[in-house]
Amino acid sequence: MRLDFLDRPEYGDCEPISLVLDGVDNIPAVLTRYSTKILPLPRHRHDYVQINYILKGGARHMIGGHAFEVTKGDIFIVPPYVPHRILPSEDASAADDGIICEFEFAPEFINSNFTDYAEAKSFFDFAYIEPFLVTEAHVRPFLNLTGSLQLEVEGILDEAYAEYTEKRDGYGLVIKSLLLKLLVLVGRRYTEAIRADGSIYDRHSRAIHDVMRFAEEHYPEEISLADAARIAMLSPSYFRNMFKSVTGKTFVEYLMQVRLAHACERLTRTADSVTDICGAVGFNSVAHFNKSFKRIIGETPSEYRKNHANG
Repeated sequence: MRLDFLDRPEYGDCEPISLVLDGVDNIPAVLTRYSTKILPLPRHRHDYVQINYILKGGARHMIGGHAFEVTKGDIFIVPPYVPHRILPSEDASAADDGIICEFEFAPEFINSNFTDYAEAKSFFDFAYIEPFLVTEAHVRPFLNLTGSLQLEVEGILDEAYAEYTEKRDGYGLVIKSLLLKLLVLVGRRYTEAIRADGSIYDRHSRAIHDVMRFAEEHYPEEISLADAARIAMLSPSYFRNMFKSVTGKTFVEYLMQVRLAHACERLTRTADSVTDICGAVGFNSVAHFNKSFKRIIGETPSEYRKNHANG
């Protein structure tokens, strides 16, 4: 995953912290629990993903220049290289004797499993979204877990913490499986939460449909994700998430689909050469066009023209 915020000038005074492994099996994951009595923690950033869950009490999380009160049942994710800080809650009763569970892991810890767990992508949409770039004040970079989901997540964290501290044979595999399950559950909750906020979801859905219409009308032109996000008036990271949530596809996949649909129409309705059609639908390379057409349509452009010319 490309980290556009890695080298931001404003982060220069905050050197990334690396994951400190336990020295036993050296699995790239660390689980800790700490009392909110040790707060405040200094502003910092790290080169790994950090999941924070409030087991008890409350705290204040600062990210992107904004502070958010978090209490029991809240889970918030800090992606790599983004500075943040955890402070005592402004609510004295919530700040007393609070407990925070941290589940830290290097992205490569789950990369080998990532494609096998499609729903885990929802987690990364949540984890890597940069909500502090979104101007909507009520978009919060954390989720509140309640009811059976809260109990299930706490059970996962308890079991993972026990495995990590006891370090029995195979504990690394158990922790990885628990982490993957946690990613799926949090990803599902995130998808539900963003759809539940009807006003913001509907408004942003309309913005996504505006981009879809723009793609239909301007598909021969070069259109970047940044261009599409500007049209929607959303931050690129938030736009990525919303577009996938609304269409089920990434913007690049959708634009490719539009271009190939027009290519299919031209192949069957005109005598234009494959090279001319390639350029007319927005491809800069015939080789890329042929490869993409074969991969998605299942036939080469020439085969498609031959088999569907009378369709």
